[in-house]
Amino acid sequence: MTDKNEYEYEKEHEPEQVEEPAPDQVEQIEDNSVESGEQDEPGIKKTIILREYFELIIEVIVFVFFINAFLLQTYVIPSSSMEDSMLIGDHLLVDKVCYSHSLSIIDKLFLPQVKIDRGMIVTFSGPNEIYHKRDEKNLVKRVIALPGDTIKVVNEKVFVNGKQTKEPYVYFKGMKPRGQFPPQHEQWHYEFPEKYKKCVVYTELGNAFKVPENHYFAMGDNRNFSFDCRHWGPLPADLIIGKPWRIYWSFESTSSDYLSNGFVHKLKDIFHTIINFFSKTRWKRTFKKY
Repeated sequence: MTDKNEYEYEKEHEPEQVEEPAPDQVEQIEDNSVESGEQDEPGIKKTIILREYFELIIEVIVFVFFINAFLLQTYVIPSSSMEDSMLIGDHLLVDKVCYSHSLSIIDKLFLPQVKIDRGMIVTFSGPNEIYHKRDEKNLVKRVIALPGDTIKVVNEKVFVNGKQTKEPYVYFKGMKPRGQFPPQHEQWHYEFPEKYKKCVVYTELGNAFKVPENHYFAMGDNRNFSFDCRHWGPLPADLIIGKPWRIYWSFESTSSDYLSNGFVHKLKDIFHTIINFFSKTRWKRTFKKY
């Protein structure tokens, strides 16, 4: 092979040389990469923080839903039917476990339950609203008679199984006496269910109402201002929600504050509560236990 051919052969097979960037170009590239990293890092952190907050909010919502569905429920007293035991504006925590039925031995050990007895206060879904398919309302009344008991009300005195009951909690205010129960001459309240009118039995005191099985007879402590079992019949056991546990807040209010409808009224009520929070909060009733 001649020298000329050798030269051409080496030139053809010589590896290509890559130009190295100048020092100032290297520094510029490194600066750009650093700046890009600095810009990406806050964005990543922001995304992580937002995700953590979102997960926390979801966990809180699930926890509150679980508590409200199975353990505790909030309720506010909207009327004077339970005065003086409960006042309008008392905000209650209702224990939903107390009166529930045990499903197993473990359930009974870890969730203390009691048997409903005379004189106990219960929270329940209003039977009257359910019977007539109206908007459901939760009510609070006191149990006066148990399943199988006979009850008779004469001259504002209550007789259970033929004996007059002692009721230190009873309060008479606002209206005329409601008359006797069971009513005379078939003068039932117009919303009293027909099927329960057959529960009237004759006793030594005359006609009395016998509470059906799986039912309770409940009345408000403010007897003359209470719409209760005398009007819409005995309370079915499966409508009982739980037992009032504690007052977590009590605010001086009127029935119209809770029973009036409309967005404007609700908005006014919120502003009224904010402005008068400290002056109208009944601090002595806060955390009262039932």
